Amino acid sequence: MKKKVRLSIFVISLLTGICTMSAQSIDRNHLSISADGRYSHVLNGHNIYSNLIDTHNYGIFDTKIGLSTLPKDGNWFERAFNYPTFGIGLSYARMGALNFKNDSRLGDIINLYGFAEFNLVRTRQFKAGPLIELGMAYSSQNYDYYTNPKNLYIGSKVFAMLGAGLQAEWMFTPQWALQAGFYLTHHSNGMFRSPNQGINEMAVSLGVRHYLGQKAYEPKRAEAPQKPEYAKGIQYNLFAAAGVHSCPIELDGILASDDPARTPPARFRGVMGTEAVWRYTPVFATGIGLEADLDANNYRQTDLLLKGQEDPDGYSPLRIGAYLKQEFWYRRISLHIAAGVYLYKRCGLTEDISRTFEKIGIRYHFGQQSGLYAGLDLRAHQFDRSYSVEWSLGYSL
Repeated sequence: MKKKVRLSIFVISLLTGICTMSAQSIDRNHLSISADGRYSHVLNGHNIYSNLIDTHNYGIFDTKIGLSTLPKDGNWFERAFNYPTFGIGLSYARMGALNFKNDSRLGDIINLYGFAEFNLVRTRQFKAGPLIELGMAYSSQNYDYYTNPKNLYIGSKVFAMLGAGLQAEWMFTPQWALQAGFYLTHHSNGMFRSPNQGINEMAVSLGVRHYLGQKAYEPKRAEAPQKPEYAKGIQYNLFAAAGVHSCPIELDGILASDDPARTPPARFRGVMGTEAVWRYTPVFATGIGLEADLDANNYRQTDLLLKGQEDPDGYSPLRIGAYLKQEFWYRRISLHIAAGVYLYKRCGLTEDISRTFEKIGIRYHFGQQSGLYAGLDLRAHQFDRSYSVEWSLGYSL
């Protein structure tokens, strides 16, 4: 448990640091504090209504510390994204108040996360646009074969949260604003422990924000900031990544065996890859990638337990995949989404790994001269099935 806590603190430090280090400066004129209440609804996914819960809705209490970017800072990237706000948030979700069908349960969830708010519309008194939230969560209730057998959705006490949404804000005094928002949130441990089908939620919110500075909004300057220098053209990335994965099909095999109390181990997952990316503006880049994945597994034994036979095509821990990706840049930070296909994989008769895969991730680039970057990716299958969380280190040519 102590190792998990230390890992969680490290992850939170990284995520919130990435979100806040990009703001121009940290002082009273840039800081804000907000609080809101959210009315949340559990979305129908993985048969959660038929297996576990009878009710749909619960409340969330949320507070944030924001770090705004302002026109007076004179930064090109801030202007390109219409002066976003970064920060950290803490929320308490009363998911344990849902009604459950049996002795199984979900616990209340505490979320600690970094966030970024972007503006599609921004005036002196009003702004609105998309936001993202990324962080870690904790619940005291997780899957246990004997005491909590139907909670197949959260398999660990520490897990991840990923959210996106839309938010609007109206200034009714020079320092106070009303906020309203719509959110989609996913809780999952990235399959570092099974079972973990994940929970999807949507919510609406109403809250207030207090800006510590005297002028939260100000007219944009007429002159545009100087466009930054960047490595325009084709860039080549080499990277290595590592993570762990706990197979839900292997859990099915364990439950069918003589020792059902065990859970499958978190097996090593390694990735080596290369990318060719065309960065055509400071903000956007598009590319292709090729990767080789080494995935320790126990597919043969699982097939024997569940199917009574081996796969005649054989087994391999190696997978080879190709993908398309889109990057979004903010200074030294890049967010990316990727969709790909496995060109080679042999996982057995009972595999639940689709031919296609998806990735969403973040990278911090240490500078054009060094070429080094560090990253974090979430890999998924079928657009809703978390597979693994992968830490990476790479080099750009």
